[in-house]
Amino acid sequence: MPRGPNPWRGEDIPTKLLRDYEILYIVRPDVEEADLPDVTKRVETLIESLQGVIQNTNVWGKRRLAYEVDHLKEGHYVLTDFQIEPLRVPEMEATLKISDQVFRHLIVRKPVLKPGAVTEKVAPPPEIEPEIEADGASEATTATAADDTADPDGEPVADRADSDGSEDAEEA
Repeated sequence: MPRGPNPWRGEDIPTKLLRDYEILYIVRPDVEEADLPDVTKRVETLIESLQGVIQNTNVWGKRRLAYEVDHLKEGHYVLTDFQIEPLRVPEMEATLKISDQVFRHLIVRKPVLKPGAVTEKVAPPPEIEPEIEADGASEATTATAADDTADPDGEPVADRADSDGSEDAEEA
């Protein structure tokens, strides 16, 4: 039965398989804006030390957290796109967990788009046509009011409540 290459026998291991990832991390709010590039450089250096490749870094700035974390109400958000070998991600997470400046992070693998695949686009909401003021407008309002008092069977709601047996309970 054929198997993959065995490095113990001196067989070559195929080249590293790099996958696309993104990390969103939150830097402590007490870090000054001037020191923020140093923190992002440390995270980028971490990725590169694990044989990863940085594609893009986007600093979102200081934002309010959805809920209080470790008595912090805000933080500097940074999003970085990178490529790395999947086996290196746990090492990266372990290093970030003990970081004193990054207090939250999330690493997500980006989906692989097949060649020629079309990304889904959300259709815009339908436009609401303005109502035309005419003679038929009062009739439409009357019909709507009548529909509110009728159930799907066409029977008025008040009559149906009486036929429930509530009328029988009053007579007895």
